[in-house]
Amino acid sequence: MELICLGDSLTFGYGVHRAQCWTELAARESGWTLRNCGVCGDTTGGMLARMRELLREEPARRSERYFLLMGGCNDIFYSGRCEGAQENMAAMVHQLFAVGEAPIVALGPGLGGVNYPHSWLTLTDFPAAEALIRDYTAWLERFCDAFGVRMIDFRRDFRDAAGRPRSELYLDGLHPNEAGHRVMADRVSRVIAVMEREQMNA
Repeated sequence: MELICLGDSLTFGYGVHRAQCWTELAARESGWTLRNCGVCGDTTGGMLARMRELLREEPARRSERYFLLMGGCNDIFYSGRCEGAQENMAAMVHQLFAVGEAPIVALGPGLGGVNYPHSWLTLTDFPAAEALIRDYTAWLERFCDAFGVRMIDFRRDFRDAAGRPRSELYLDGLHPNEAGHRVMADRVSRVIAVMEREQMNA
């Protein structure tokens, strides 16, 4: 089975060695092929364009693969709005449905609260962005529930019992470190195991 992972730096694995990226770790754990199609700094608009290219390039093996979609934070960082990310994520899901593909939507880890990259501080109001990201992820939850889309929620792994960010899992305020990627890989591997059981029982 193949999982095509479309996203930004959180998918690409910014700041960690390729072998320590969650896609590589989960592939080794699960035996699935996880194709890392993450692009650092990308928006959901870029993801949508690249998804269309992938659909043109790939022959039909639709019963053997899934598309994992994780993005939207950069849209918010660049524009100060979440509507564009909502529109593009909805378009990706429905375009995949329309050609018989199976989408999975992942909610990113969220912001770490401290140590944001200095060069981004003049570009982004992080407290405001954090509030918008909460609104966006809440909308994604409602959207996926409405249309029956499977979700992977990384947020729960990156927060402690009081809801505070687990700083030990972040490279900076935006990106997971190696420990964070290990946690993400474990989450994906558990979801894959559930999907395999569902297929066996179908």
